[in-house]
Amino acid sequence: MDIMVYLLLPCVGSIFLVGSMFYGAYRIAAPTSRFSVNSFFLVSGFIIVNVACSMFGNTWLNLLFILLFPIAAWKIYKVPAIFLIPYSILSVAVFLTDAVGVLVFQTLWIMRIIYLNSMELVYILQIVVIRVIEFMVVMLVTMAAGKKAGRHIRTRQVVISVLVPLYSIFNMYCMLYLMQIYMIKESVALFVLNVIFLIGLNIYFCVLVDIMSENYRLENERNLYRQQAQLKHEYYEGEEEKYEESRKLIHDIRNHIHAMEELYHTEEAADAERYAVDIQKLLNSFQQTYYTSEKLLNIILNDKVQRMRRAGIQIDIRIGEIDLGFMREVDVTALFGNLLDNAVAAAERCNNAYIRLRVNKIHQFLSIYMENSCDKEPERLGKGFRSHKPEHEGLGIQNIIRTTEQYGGDVQFNWKSGVFYTKIMLCLSFKSDMQYLR
Repeated sequence: MDIMVYLLLPCVGSIFLVGSMFYGAYRIAAPTSRFSVNSFFLVSGFIIVNVACSMFGNTWLNLLFILLFPIAAWKIYKVPAIFLIPYSILSVAVFLTDAVGVLVFQTLWIMRIIYLNSMELVYILQIVVIRVIEFMVVMLVTMAAGKKAGRHIRTRQVVISVLVPLYSIFNMYCMLYLMQIYMIKESVALFVLNVIFLIGLNIYFCVLVDIMSENYRLENERNLYRQQAQLKHEYYEGEEEKYEESRKLIHDIRNHIHAMEELYHTEEAADAERYAVDIQKLLNSFQQTYYTSEKLLNIILNDKVQRMRRAGIQIDIRIGEIDLGFMREVDVTALFGNLLDNAVAAAERCNNAYIRLRVNKIHQFLSIYMENSCDKEPERLGKGFRSHKPEHEGLGIQNIIRTTEQYGGDVQFNWKSGVFYTKIMLCLSFKSDMQYLR
């Protein structure tokens, strides 16, 4: 029985902890990380050596492996060096949880808040509780890193990541409390088996949380692709209509020229000039306004400008020499499409409505500044604002925030004296996680 308590259980706990750390590291870097057969063997080798050395009970040796973990994960998953930062935070969080967990557990034991009549049971409870809490910390750090990278983390995902480990701890304590009445080898074996099943349960819910997050991302991606496809479809439909109108104009061009010649011959120059201006405006209406060399952004701007003109909104758009090659097309649509949609929705309900947009490159950053009239002060919702539009939940602003964070940028919203201000800075040298999917 001593072998089960003092050898088997700690080994299982250490394998579970280090394995969960590597899984957390994989999720932090996803989808930039790649898990292959070679990665599996390297992770397994690191876990075996780590667990074998931990059997010596040397604190400094355990600390060494904690310090080596970020480098090992970085090398095994072959991710950019920037991921050494969250990996190091993960290692430090686990080390501090282990140190504080042991201290708190011993304090509760001394104060008789936790009481078991066998030192073996106390040791088992300590191992299980600390390892499960460390697993919970790994999951929370992983979700925090994902949130920072622009992934959507829902409250229920955090709740699941906390409640399942807490349930595991409560279940273990209840079993150990009953085992102290009559402890035999069979009961210890059943306990260890139960621990293994609980580990599987925690892993299952961990994967479930990841699936929930991935499903939300894919759903959001699908909606953005639909928005982009719809935008391009409307653009090309408009171009087709302009083409048909231009054919009609070309068909009648001789009549127009003859009419102007007659006006000049009859010395009605003023009427002829007005006629020429009207023809010029008609020709210009067939052209797409040129705002930038970025084709997709130009399409988005022309589409939104048509809506602004129909709503009687004053337009002031200036785009500098920029290169959006570091962004995916769907993210360009998500950022500028939602930004302009929100501005138009707010401005079209105002008197003296206007929208001013500036996009420029400033050193290694892309600067986006926009202001629009907005008579009613919007209600704040987290980092963004709650939409005043019926049956809308402010998802446009959330998409702006998500896309900005995905490219290592910063976004600021502000409202003052009937004007809504948006300031966005994107790092041109930053590659988002999604870039690696190309």
